[in-house]
Amino acid sequence: MGGGSVEENKNEDQTRHTSARARQSTPGSLLYGFTHARFAISPRTRIVAAAHRMCAMKQKKENRLNLLPIIKCVMLCGRQELALRGHKDAGPICFKTESEPYINEGNFRAILKYKAKDLNHLKHFLESDGRYKYTSAKIQNEIISSAGDILLEKIVKEVNFAKCFSVLADETTDISVKEQLVLCVRYVVGSDENVFVCERFLKYIEIHSLTGKDIPSTIVNGLNSCGIDCSNMYGQGYDGASNMSGRFKGTQKIVRETCPKALYVHCAAHSLNLAVSTSCDIQAIRNSLGLVEKMYCFLNTPKRKNVLLSVINESDMDTRSKSIKHLCATRWVERYTAINDFVELFPYVIQTLEKICEWNDTTSTDANILMKAMDSEFLISLQVIKVLFSYGLPLSVDLAEVTVATIQRLRGNITEEFKQLFKEKMANILDITISIKRLSKKCTKRANPSINDPEEYYRVTIAIPYIDSFIQQLNERFLCHKNVLKGFQCLFSGTYSDDFDELLQFYLDTDKQIVKAELNLWHAVLNNNGQHPKSGLEALRLCKKEMFPNLHFLVQILCSLPVSTATPERTFSCLKRLKTYLRNTMTETRLNGLTMLAVHTDIPLSAEEVLDELAKKPRKLDFVL
Repeated sequence: MGGGSVEENKNEDQTRHTSARARQSTPGSLLYGFTHARFAISPRTRIVAAAHRMCAMKQKKENRLNLLPIIKCVMLCGRQELALRGHKDAGPICFKTESEPYINEGNFRAILKYKAKDLNHLKHFLESDGRYKYTSAKIQNEIISSAGDILLEKIVKEVNFAKCFSVLADETTDISVKEQLVLCVRYVVGSDENVFVCERFLKYIEIHSLTGKDIPSTIVNGLNSCGIDCSNMYGQGYDGASNMSGRFKGTQKIVRETCPKALYVHCAAHSLNLAVSTSCDIQAIRNSLGLVEKMYCFLNTPKRKNVLLSVINESDMDTRSKSIKHLCATRWVERYTAINDFVELFPYVIQTLEKICEWNDTTSTDANILMKAMDSEFLISLQVIKVLFSYGLPLSVDLAEVTVATIQRLRGNITEEFKQLFKEKMANILDITISIKRLSKKCTKRANPSINDPEEYYRVTIAIPYIDSFIQQLNERFLCHKNVLKGFQCLFSGTYSDDFDELLQFYLDTDKQIVKAELNLWHAVLNNNGQHPKSGLEALRLCKKEMFPNLHFLVQILCSLPVSTATPERTFSCLKRLKTYLRNTMTETRLNGLTMLAVHTDIPLSAEEVLDELAKKPRKLDFVL
């Protein structure tokens, strides 16, 4: 076993070391990264790579610095409901001098150029020869959509955390004649003393069918697309249309097949409006309201309105109103105002019609017809309408029973009450004699009693039927909410009843004795502290979740049940401001994003959040830190 020379052994060792290092440096070797970093890259290369990384990081920061003002301008237009685009909003942004002619490039570009005057880096970025400025219409849509997604994500997080919500839905037609279904939710936010009820808009959904079969699937699919857990739905709030409130094929019935605990509550505002509107089906009342509306349409021209205004100014009496108003079809409060103003201006309306009758055109014929239509029945009906509308003016859910009881007392003492009303009739102002209609044996379209006294005649034919109809409509449409909330009354009274048993069986899968013990303990605590909650929200602030979990959940459900669909109605107003006849080709995604920005102004949203949302997709400009 002869060994080689020392030189040969040394060369052999170097060869083995070189071969091992080569094997370790191959991509398949486990030590490739270590050996490559230690032996393959020179110090100069590492310095160059670090310099490139620093330049890349600096460029990313500059890109973010330039894009943030652009995002802020888009968000500003969205928050203020301003149209972004103008007559010419394409091409490079040029900063012209004051002597050059002004071109309307839209609100977005105008605000961006104004902001760039104080930001040199932004002005340099917009004037540079770079291709990607992130000011195009496509990028605007992406910014708006990203902002809307962030706001929606925050709302959905709150809704799912609450574990209890109600859905609010309504439908309208936009300017481009598309049926838009608006989805909103009502839920409880916060805890202890900081708890409050919140109603939020979610999205618009274009629908092509308004049947009771298609709307519920649209509602459920819309909630699922937002990321909301529909198993936590405990209430539904819609208007009183048959396709929404139908007991067999209505939206509320079909939704309950998917979410059986989602109790339907009719909108209280629609209930009262329908009660007032339906009770006006009595012929004399309906004719009087129709004549008031005709009078408004007749005098609602500049020439005739000036005649009425001159008559009012020439009189010695001071009047609160200077014109008669339109009878709103959806707001009962506005109806009362219109009737009250017409009664106040009635003498001036008669004088105005008398002046118009002297004109030598067809207008005089219409004025003469309107004057003759305002007969004794019209005057008495108008007085009765004014009295009943005044009782409905302050009406709410809490005052429903009190209002009905008050009107019933009025009905029980109708002889004396109508005698006073008959003495204060408007006919006394113009010295008009009240007379009854001509009696006929074959008359079937109106009341025809054999009564010769005008006071008794109009009391029987107008006042009594109208009051009875008003009470009936309030009981049928308005007080039905009391039946829904009977079980919850035990939470405030502290008494255990059969209605409370049904409530527990419907909502909770818990031993009744445990809930009964919680109820007794809770009211004992309230009595000791001298606390008596009068509303669901006040009770929720007093009921500690740690001590009374079942009662807290029931009160939370009570607060989440919808009272009205006012929030969807308000979003309709926003829809009309956003999607105008100049912006009628707006897509659904852009519309939802702009509505989220315009409606949810109380939800904080920063431009950095929107920029990070945009960075989730591959971009031409690198701005991911």
